[in-house]
Amino acid sequence: MEKQQSESKWYGVIFGICILAALAIAAMPWMGEVGVADPKTAETGGLWMNFLGKFHPLFLHLPIGATVLVLSMESLGLISFGKYKPNTTLALAFAAVTSIFAVVFGYFLYLTGKYEGPTLEDHKRDGVIFSVLIILTFLAKYSYDVKKLTWLKPSYLVALLATVGMMMSAGHHGGEMTHGDPLDSLPSKIAEKREAENDKPVVTDPVIYTNIVHNILQNKCIDCHGEDKEKGGLRLDSMAAMFEGGDEEECLVAGDVEASFMITSILLPKDDDYHMPPKSKPQITPEELSILKWWIEMGAPEDKKLSEVKVPEEIAIAIASLKTPEELEEERKKIKLVKDQAEKQFKEKRKQLKATLHTVNEALPGSLRYLSQEDTSLVFNSVSYRKTFSGSDLQMLEPVAGDVVELDLASTNISDADVAHLAKFTNLKKLKLSNTKITDEALKVIGKMESLQSLNLYETGVTDAGVMSLSSLPQLERTYLGNTKVTPESGAKLQAALQKSASDKGNDIKPIVEMGITNSKVNAK
Repeated sequence: MEKQQSESKWYGVIFGICILAALAIAAMPWMGEVGVADPKTAETGGLWMNFLGKFHPLFLHLPIGATVLVLSMESLGLISFGKYKPNTTLALAFAAVTSIFAVVFGYFLYLTGKYEGPTLEDHKRDGVIFSVLIILTFLAKYSYDVKKLTWLKPSYLVALLATVGMMMSAGHHGGEMTHGDPLDSLPSKIAEKREAENDKPVVTDPVIYTNIVHNILQNKCIDCHGEDKEKGGLRLDSMAAMFEGGDEEECLVAGDVEASFMITSILLPKDDDYHMPPKSKPQITPEELSILKWWIEMGAPEDKKLSEVKVPEEIAIAIASLKTPEELEEERKKIKLVKDQAEKQFKEKRKQLKATLHTVNEALPGSLRYLSQEDTSLVFNSVSYRKTFSGSDLQMLEPVAGDVVELDLASTNISDADVAHLAKFTNLKKLKLSNTKITDEALKVIGKMESLQSLNLYETGVTDAGVMSLSSLPQLERTYLGNTKVTPESGAKLQAALQKSASDKGNDIKPIVEMGITNSKVNAK
């Protein structure tokens, strides 16, 4: 009884909020101007819209999930002939609130001007209608809970069905923008495409625009500048659209390459905001660029065949090198497969390394880390533990020895006997043993570490007698021998031997051996 009185008390407030929210969402498409949130030109308010718009993909799944849950609960209620009485009010409230965030943040993303085209307009329209409908559906259910008016129950169910229908429409258009039309993947449609490809006549005398230029644009440009998407108000899927141009630039000027934005945008540096295609997309190849330039220079003809024009030898070679859309699609699939496999291996490798990373860093906090966030190679640094670090600590790294590429053991208690453990560090590139007790005996092990690129032996017990153990290392570029018993003559001899070893292995490096307190470099003779 108290609960019902409490709901009745707040009913007017909740009803008013829902109506105001629905009206505001319905009016939203007439607020703001496309481009006001463009990060290149926006003021502070627009920059915040651009930032919040990034969260649209996160929020849009929340009302969808909640709405599907409500539909499932109500369906179970109907199937059970009333034995199960679902309470969907809270789920509807959640769906309504999150739909507001999703549609507002989506509209902010729309105002950046990054996305254009009829599919986007359909998605925006359906998203707004869905949000209004879910608010009204919640209001109908909440009103039924409080007022107990019998006509509200069927009204609520009708509103729920309408909401689900609009949700599916909005989701379809959103997915079409991101992944293409899913209906194109129907087995029947794929079979039709295959049949059409098999029946397609072999083109022996291609139309330059239709069979060559358009294919280049189809493969690299039309996904973002076509019927479904018109970034910058620019379309490249037809001659008429290219001559019309975009919002600011002339896309195609027959006979004038420098005035044609479709070419000048390709020539911009990759990190330039106007470079096309974006650096994350497959780029126009030099051969494709030369064909596009040649076509524009001769007046951008639409109907001329290859046999009707004079084709320079370099253009003929470029045309012969072009791949068909089918070959490019197959190539993209292979690249994606390799990328997916690499990602899987990366995750599996990180999982394997996790236990040892935990063990080592629990004993020596902060000593073992990844070389970078995108890598599985490891770096070990004993700088915080140099007074106590010894060979027994080094053994902790043995489970991941093959993954360690940098090892800093400077000023530790490492001795010749401990260096024997380094034989397991087969991929080690940088090794620091400065200010340790090692002698020539340790160099016998180090001299077999063929991946080594940098070695610091400053202020150790190595001598002329042992230093030539390093002479056959093919990748060793930097060797530091300051404050050792190695003479400049032996340093020069070592440097010459390292240069020969690198050359014999085909490595284009110039090894340097640094000697003495002044860090002077010796020159191989």
